[in-house]
Amino acid sequence: MQVIVPSKSIPIDHPIRQMARFVDANEWRLQHSTETEISVEIPGKWSDYCLTFTWQDSYAALHVNAFMDIFIVDQQIASAREVITEINSQIWLGHFDLIADDGSVVFRHNLPLRGTGGATPEQIEDLVDITLGECERAYPALFQIATGVVSPQTAVDTVLMETVGSA
Repeated sequence: MQVIVPSKSIPIDHPIRQMARFVDANEWRLQHSTETEISVEIPGKWSDYCLTFTWQDSYAALHVNAFMDIFIVDQQIASAREVITEINSQIWLGHFDLIADDGSVVFRHNLPLRGTGGATPEQIEDLVDITLGECERAYPALFQIATGVVSPQTAVDTVLMETVGSA
């Protein structure tokens, strides 16, 4: 996915203001915005993702939750946890989580910014790129588990398989 960095970017600014400019530049649908939180719907290859960015002043960190339109039913919980554990073991930044209340799947990541005075456009771009990249990579395996069409090992093999080129 190609993302656009705003042409008039401010080198260092409050992370939520940087994120709002980034959302505007990419013409994504803003769902909610306050001084400490922004929610945006971003189209992907497999799904539209709802990303919520929250500034935590006490930690001086920007937190992102990326919600996927995948819901795991009770019969698939054990398989989903197995697949999520395997996927998480291959991720350097962030992790997937299964929300017990409703079976939804979310990708979480934090960007610590203590002592920086804010975020740069590049940091915001990296945060979004990493988040969307991991969601796009894991989506097919998690969807297959949610629908019960493959075993956990087959789903893991699918997501961890390196592909070259495109069809």
